[in-house]
Amino acid sequence: MKLNKNQVIIVTALFVSLLLFISNPYKLSLSKYNFSLGQISDREIIAPFDFNIFKNSANLKADQDKAAANTHQIYRVSENLKFNAQKNLDFIFQHFNISQAKNDTLTIRNKLRQNGYELSLKSVQQLVELSSRQMIYEYLTVELSRIFNIGIYPANLPASSIKLSRNNETKRYKLDRLYSIDEAKTNLISHISGTNKKQLISELAEIVLIENIVIDKELTKQSKEEAKTKVSLITGKVKKNEMILDKNQKITQIELDKLESLKQNLQETQNEKSFIDALLSSLGAFMMLVLLLLFLRFLISQIFPEEYSSFSSIIIICVIFLGTALIAFVANNLLKVPSLYIPMLLPVLLISVLYDIKLGLIYSLLNFLLFALCLNWNFQDPLLYTLTAVVGLTILNRMKKQQNYYHLTIYLFLAFAIFSIAISLTKFEDFAVIGSNLLSGLTSIIIAMVSLSVLTPVIERKLNMATKQILLELLDFDNPLLKKISVAIPGTYHHALIVGNLAESAAEAIGANHLLTRVASYYHDIGKLENAQFFIENNPDSSQLHGKLLPNQSALLIKKHINDGIALAQKYNLPRQVIHILQQHHGTGFIRYFLNKVKEENLSFDESDFCYDGPKPQSKEAAIVMIADIVESTTKSLHEIEPKIIDKVIRDTVNNLIYEGQLDEAPITLAELDKIKKAMAPILNGVYNKRIEYPKNDNHIL
Repeated sequence: MKLNKNQVIIVTALFVSLLLFISNPYKLSLSKYNFSLGQISDREIIAPFDFNIFKNSANLKADQDKAAANTHQIYRVSENLKFNAQKNLDFIFQHFNISQAKNDTLTIRNKLRQNGYELSLKSVQQLVELSSRQMIYEYLTVELSRIFNIGIYPANLPASSIKLSRNNETKRYKLDRLYSIDEAKTNLISHISGTNKKQLISELAEIVLIENIVIDKELTKQSKEEAKTKVSLITGKVKKNEMILDKNQKITQIELDKLESLKQNLQETQNEKSFIDALLSSLGAFMMLVLLLLFLRFLISQIFPEEYSSFSSIIIICVIFLGTALIAFVANNLLKVPSLYIPMLLPVLLISVLYDIKLGLIYSLLNFLLFALCLNWNFQDPLLYTLTAVVGLTILNRMKKQQNYYHLTIYLFLAFAIFSIAISLTKFEDFAVIGSNLLSGLTSIIIAMVSLSVLTPVIERKLNMATKQILLELLDFDNPLLKKISVAIPGTYHHALIVGNLAESAAEAIGANHLLTRVASYYHDIGKLENAQFFIENNPDSSQLHGKLLPNQSALLIKKHINDGIALAQKYNLPRQVIHILQQHHGTGFIRYFLNKVKEENLSFDESDFCYDGPKPQSKEAAIVMIADIVESTTKSLHEIEPKIIDKVIRDTVNNLIYEGQLDEAPITLAELDKIKKAMAPILNGVYNKRIEYPKNDNHIL
């Protein structure tokens, strides 16, 4: 069974209410336990059951910080420092290569000193000798590696042992199992005999030995975090029927902690509301949602084009509405993320991009109420994002060119930051909370914008929607179809450009969709690509071709450009609204040139062969394109062009269309038609003033 619009709305509200019933945000009524520090109690509160008293956030944080401070640091043996020590040793010995060995010891010593290495003259003399140098180098390389592998600990450690991480295992080591810097030096010298050699090793040790046991910041941080998690959350216990609060008692931090603990325990037990209570609550939500969606549908039908209130549009809006409820349900009940992380801007931005900024503004109110409902009437976060959405839609409305999601993201975050900081300051929140809120908001906005950039093209293409982005792409002169028109039928292309200028100006004058009107004007005659030679604007000798045909054959060939255009538009996936205007821009009007011709020749004819199949224009945009098409063709065929003649052409065109009933089905008023006349005249005067005369013909009907 196919659903109508109202049934779709009811089904959507039913599904959302079912989600609310499953999550059951009304199962607890905790307002009677809401008190503030220093308040005088107006009631007596007795413990309904045994429960633990949880530490408040300040006390818990203090205990956790204390536990973290008491956690010992974890050290590791640095391979980088060992490598640097060996590198220093190699660099010193490079000064004693063969070519340098021929130099005197004083020169080598000075070069070493210039590089920051201080060695005595006796030590340099020992190293100049090749055999001695090789022995010393091999000895130091082996011994330094051994000492550094054991590790040299930092000086002035307060304890007699440290936690040391080796090979992914952390153990406590006594300092006597490791080296201090002096012990490492002593050990290095002890294995060498000879006073001069000991002096040399001592000097080299001063240069290359370094403390290579360093703090492992990552492991230390993990250790501190583990210590925090082990801190008990409980500070005491309350027995059933124990007095928590007496009437007229002043609330201290102790009572406040007990009340907060009671509320937390009530939330965990989830036993305050019955099944019937939850069911009635969801029923109330269902009634409210149905009314809101029906009201939204009414506003759309009264304010926006008929296309916006079509069955498919209602389906899309309801799917977005249901998706909003799913986002809130998953984030709040399954993922348990803070509400500020929920991408509340996504539904509003999606509606605005797919349809209209004004519709997005209206939907933002519905979006606000839905999120508040799903978050158990938490108004602050939905209100914050609603205010941000208003600013974002204002920026989006000013983007005349293609939507720049990067810039929009920046503007949205700036708006969010301003509103968030303002609210936090009024609530006396500290800077840590403000920073956390800003991070949450940035995450939410990025998720919303990434989702928007992914979803919008998919929906636009699948449903052939005339969104701003799609329309701007169709106006690009590099568009393949528009390029084909300009090359294959240049006369029609030039005609379409002028019609586009006329139609856009008229649409702006009456508040219609000027972008859609211009695009539809550019593509309204694409069907002429199929038989271009039979249209005079593309072939001055087209009358010779029509002379070989009967009038009804010519008429059928002419009106065929509508169906050909529809087929071509569908092939190139033009938006539905553009195809509708293409189909309607001649309405059910007569192809008068050939109708008059068949009458003059006294031939028998079927009148339906000489009129377009319609339908008549169903929208303001289609009516404007019809008027602009006829006015431009008629004006172009005039021998004499003056402002008053142009005014008469426009006036006569509109009057004839009214008389023939071609505008009967378009939601356009006489006052709007007057504005259209005034908007088109200046453009025609600018285009055709002081131009050459065109031969008179009736090609405007073609």
